[in-house]
Amino acid sequence: MIMAEYIKKEDIGLTDFEIILCKGDFKEALKMLLDKIENMPAADVIEIPKTGIGDLSDGYHTFNDLYFQRCMLFEQIVHDHKDRAWKTKFHEDGEPCFGGGWFLVAIDTPNGAYGYHYEDKYWDLFDCEELPIAKHWDGYTEKDVDRLLSLPDVVERKSGKWEHGYCSKCGYNWGKDVPIASTPNFCPNCGTNMKEEN
Repeated sequence: MIMAEYIKKEDIGLTDFEIILCKGDFKEALKMLLDKIENMPAADVIEIPKTGIGDLSDGYHTFNDLYFQRCMLFEQIVHDHKDRAWKTKFHEDGEPCFGGGWFLVAIDTPNGAYGYHYEDKYWDLFDCEELPIAKHWDGYTEKDVDRLLSLPDVVERKSGKWEHGYCSKCGYNWGKDVPIASTPNFCPNCGTNMKEEN
């Protein structure tokens, strides 16, 4: 007989599982462990709301909130780079995006295309070229989001080609960090020729 059979588990603080292991009954120990795991509630598992995973929250924002915010932010990038942006309801193989009801909007950056899929209800939000099918997908993933940093205005800003929007004649201030390329020729307030004045 194995010595563990003579030891009361209360005396040494062993669990049933540990007692079975001491007896060498690994098959029974494994069965007990699997039963215990199967019936054990996970403390960090969050139930998906009945309304769908989009309403799952981190305590501050739901997935739906964050996707909508991303949509609005990307719309602004598309708006600012309309000459590089395009949208389509069909992938390059001619199949509808996700079987239909979705579209792809992308921007051709100097470092390659980058885009997102959105539900058709946002189609009119993106004012850019419409293509019959998507351009070739080069395999970009969410890890390539930094391609957006290669867009010309970002490069100009990084290289210091930005200035404060200020008229030295009337003192009118139309904002900070204005790209030189979009600085108005004339002050929006007094009409002074900004190229001559500044």
